Amino acid sequence: MNRQSLLPGWLSALLSIAFVISAGAVLFFAYLTVQHLLSQPSETAESVEQQGEVSAEGGGALAPVPIVEGATSIAPTPLPTLVAWEGDDRVNILLLGIDRRPGEAFVSRTDSMMVISVDPKSDSASVLSIPRDLYVQIPGYGQDRINTALVYGAREGDYLDGAVLAMQTVSYNLNIPIHHFVMVDFGAFTRFIDTLGGVDIEVPYDINDSMYPDMDYGYDPLYIPAGLNHFDGTLALKYARTRHADSDFNRAYRQQQVLFAARNKARSLGLGELLLRAPSLYRDLEGGIRTDFSLEELLRLAKTVGDIPSDSLQSAVLDQEYVTSFRTPGGASVLLLNTETALPMIRTLFGN
Repeated sequence: MNRQSLLPGWLSALLSIAFVISAGAVLFFAYLTVQHLLSQPSETAESVEQQGEVSAEGGGALAPVPIVEGATSIAPTPLPTLVAWEGDDRVNILLLGIDRRPGEAFVSRTDSMMVISVDPKSDSASVLSIPRDLYVQIPGYGQDRINTALVYGAREGDYLDGAVLAMQTVSYNLNIPIHHFVMVDFGAFTRFIDTLGGVDIEVPYDINDSMYPDMDYGYDPLYIPAGLNHFDGTLALKYARTRHADSDFNRAYRQQQVLFAARNKARSLGLGELLLRAPSLYRDLEGGIRTDFSLEELLRLAKTVGDIPSDSLQSAVLDQEYVTSFRTPGGASVLLLNTETALPMIRTLFGN
């Protein structure tokens, strides 16, 4: 794998969000306004020793974790050699939401993880949310939480290596070939929502999270009432990330809910209004996205996704039906994939 892109922030954000939410109008706006790619060298991440706790046992060391006897495993699916996507075949994209504070390296904790699959032949798209506590085999490192793969892979200092290992890990454990990746930090997502003018979301029940984390590793208590709410970027992110009031599974559903709300808002604005917001998008979102897609591929994907009807969009979460609670020898509470229930669902969602 030797291709990577550091795109203008606003273009990258819109395109990456479109993978999930089918915002074809937004992508066409990006096509009309972009003049060239920013020529910037690959970011060198800080030493992963500075990234804090990454192992399932809570320590900062990156030594391989022993394989748990009896843990669920399946035959690996090799990572395909990346070639240019011509827009004819199904493409599977790993979308990584990165939790980093101001001043931290781009390689940081993977706070959210989704696989987005776009199939031009059936004119459909699918989204699968993966819980970050899923305890899996990380190729070359033993077993650990799936959200540590990015940091393990980037231990030599390059986020691209981390993305490759994250792709391999998802492919290995879920039996899904992963062709490309998109990394989005939460600052970029927040500013994207603000530039759209916020989003409207129907909250099914009161959210009361007294332990919601702030940006300085403290707490920022969160309360959101049930009913229709208008969220700015900050509150939309909090709604998508909160989990102490219920669970990581409901958190994953909220993340999908926010992304689909962003899609609806983008479409409601129309192309003309989006064009007027181009300068703000560029200033606000530059630097918050990393991907291995080329601009040509992104625009090709934009057209494909924009043509997919709403009733051909499917989504799922690896929730209690597909995982089992497990405690590691070190005492960490994690989740194991139930292959008997999960793999048939994955095959249905992504095709055989």
